[in-house]
This record gives sequence, structure tokens and C-alpha cells, in this order.
Amino acid sequence: MSVKYILLGGLMFSCSHGYEIKSQLTQKMFGEFGINDGQLYPTLKKLEADGLVVKTVKHQDGAPSRHIYSITDRGREDFLQWLENEDGEDRSFRYDFFRKDLFCIKSNFLRHLPKNKAIEKIRHQIRVVTDIIQDLTEARSHMIERKVDPLHVKVWEYGIMNYETRLQWLNGFLQEVQKWRK
Repeated sequence: MSVKYILLGGLMFSCSHGYEIKSQLTQKMFGEFGINDGQLYPTLKKLEADGLVVKTVKHQDGAPSRHIYSITDRGREDFLQWLENEDGEDRSFRYDFFRKDLFCIKSNFLRHLPKNKAIEKIRHQIRVVTDIIQDLTEARSHMIERKVDPLHVKVWEYGIMNYETRLQWLNGFLQEVQKWRK
């Protein structure tokens, strides 16, 4: 994940101040990535130094000044070049299901646990994934109500489908573990 391109992509839609970028883009769309103030503001500062965004200060009576960020032509070019580039897209998640998923890694070794503990571990994952599917589905409904770009909704649907597939796999995995003799 590149904070730089998430921010530039958000600014392709409209100019924003730092808090708005954080609340609209990073929290609502990319909250799980963990973009925080410690990443957001230094990245915006670097984007400004690199000439990819410009900052305008808007003074307000009785409130702190707002720093409004706008993408520059150079920033648009950089973003579009990144968007068109296919580097890293084809193989980026080929083995992520195994390397980056701790439960998946541990699943290879569940035979070393007593049957009841292995079953409870899987059931816990089923509960977690079911909750995630529910949260994502509710978020998708809110996106549709707010008339969010249909492409964003489709990306969200992809995430839901991934978790639905994981849930299906977990249920089959649970059935397999329940066949153990011990």
C-alpha cells in the first residue's frame, strides 16, 4: 500500500484539508490500512515539497487556519502514470494467503493441538469472518445510499466475496478437523 498514491488518488476527486482527507478517504475507505496522522501529514508535506500538491492556507475567524491541499498537474501526471503502470499487480498476492495470513500458517500445524482446541480456534475465525462480512455488507449499503462511485462499491464487493470464500473454506476446514479421532 502506498500512502502517497492513496492521497493523490483522493485529491484527484477534489481539493481537501488534512482532516477531511483523513476522515473521507483514509478512515472511510482505507481505515484498515492504519493510515494515521504520523503518516498523513508528513506524506502531504513531502508531496508538497515534490511539487505534486500545493497547499493553500484558509484563515478562519475564531478557528485554526485550514490547510487546503490540491493536486498539481505534475501530481496528476505522477498519479496517472502509477495508475497505468502494471508493475507488481500480477503477482502481488499470489502467495499472500499463506505468507501474510497467520491463521492460514497456523492451520498447517493444527494437528499438534487437541481436537477441541483446534475446533475452537476455527470456530473463533468463523465468528470473526462472519462479523467482518456483516460490517462490510453494511458499509456497502451505506456507500450505495450515499451514491458513492460504483467503482468503489465494486471494490468493496470484491472484499466481501473474499471473506465469503474464506468463510466457506473455514466451514469445510472445520468439518475436516471434526473427523479427527482424537
